[in-house]
Amino acid sequence: MHNIITRIISSAILAVGLLVSGFSASAATISMLPAVQTVADGATFSVEIWAFGLPVDTVGGALDITWNTADMTLDTFYIATTDPQDSNGYFSGPWDDVASFGSGVDTVSPGMLEGLFVTSFGGVTGDAPIARLNFTLGTGVTNSMITLAEAAIGGMWANDDPVNGPMAFTNTYSGATINPAAVIPVPAAIWLFGSGLVGLAGVARRRG
Repeated sequence: MHNIITRIISSAILAVGLLVSGFSASAATISMLPAVQTVADGATFSVEIWAFGLPVDTVGGALDITWNTADMTLDTFYIATTDPQDSNGYFSGPWDDVASFGSGVDTVSPGMLEGLFVTSFGGVTGDAPIARLNFTLGTGVTNSMITLAEAAIGGMWANDDPVNGPMAFTNTYSGATINPAAVIPVPAAIWLFGSGLVGLAGVARRRG
């Protein structure tokens, strides 16, 4: 009897362990690259959004991107697609935005891309690009953030359930930090040298 109870407890612990490991495996990280970037005043720059560790046969998802319009302006954006004729331009990747949505974004407004949506009916596994965004930095910016968050219409989905179909899974979102290019100070010795040359030039003129 004791052996039977021990086996039942062991089996229960194993089942719970497999269940927990299954849930922990169904997680991904959605990140902007590069995570930190130094940009000069008024310069243009790009960031890419990537998904890492997607569960098997991830079929799609949506996210929101926000930024401070006083710091930067969005020039263009491209959603990863396998179709070079895509209406939003060509950014090579295993995803494609839904053609009926046009740009593949629910709403484009100052400082926000709401519901940027990608899908892959064939399913994507592992790491994959999602989008590329091109900005122009303003002037006098100290530092700024471009943030990512799960869209209100839902997160990412994977075909990990043959009975119930696509199932949502947990994501971690990390945006990008934009730093201003540091102004390189001119060493004091150079200033002294330059002022010395000006002084010598003045003396030479007087003697002439």
